[in-house]
Order: sequence, then C-alpha cells, then structure tokens
Amino acid sequence: MQGRRPRYLAVGPFSFPKIALLAARLPGLQKELFRLLSRDIGHAERLAADQPAEARLAAFLLNLSARIAGPGLVIDRFRLAMSRGDIASYLRLAPETVSRLFRRLQDDALMRAHGREIEVLDRVGLERLAASSEGN
Repeated sequence: MQGRRPRYLAVGPFSFPKIALLAARLPGLQKELFRLLSRDIGHAERLAADQPAEARLAAFLLNLSARIAGPGLVIDRFRLAMSRGDIASYLRLAPETVSRLFRRLQDDALMRAHGREIEVLDRVGLERLAASSEGN
C-alpha cells in the first residue's frame, strides 16, 4: 500500500450515526466526544436554568463566539451551524421566541443577523444581558 495517500474526513455537516460508528472504532475519539458532550450538556442546563430567554440567547451567542475563535480569543462575526429551531430546542425556548429575540437584539444594536451570519455589534451589552437575572 505504499504510495497511497491517507484519507481525511471532510469538515462539514455530519450525521450522528456516522460519528458514533467512527467513535466506536477509535476509543480516543470516543472519550473526547463524551467529554465534549458532557461539557455541552452542562452548559445547556445552565443556559436553560431560571434565566430570562434574552439572557440565555445572549449567553449562547457569546459562548459560541468564544468556542469558534478558540482559547483566549474572540470573534465578532461567525456563521451559525444550527437553525433557529435547533437553537430554540437547545435553549428550551419556542422557535418563535428565538426569532423574536434575534429581532430584539438587532433592534437594540447588540448584534446583526442575516440568515445564519451573525455579527456581534456590542459585546459588552451582550455580556451585560447574559449576566442579567431579571426578565422583561
């Protein structure tokens, strides 16, 4: 088999069954996936706690921005991999609520959304909102 190039997985959308099958074959990958899933479940539970819906969405956007950028970095423009419906499910909100909150955050000049493209306009304002404990 000399001279053959190794195959690489393309980065992009994937199906859970395919990832589960691959993880079952690679114990190191499986361990890392479980670690990441556990962390994300804990984060989702904190987001869905007794926080107002706006605070949950703001915290979600800030966390996503930080995760995409990498450790110690921030980015203000990114593309959502999740649909509004998936975000609603993740945050335990109705899809209509998420759409209404996106509009409100835009009206308040905290962020701009065009489809799945997100631009954070006021990071401090989003951070303040994410930390709030009072609803509207």
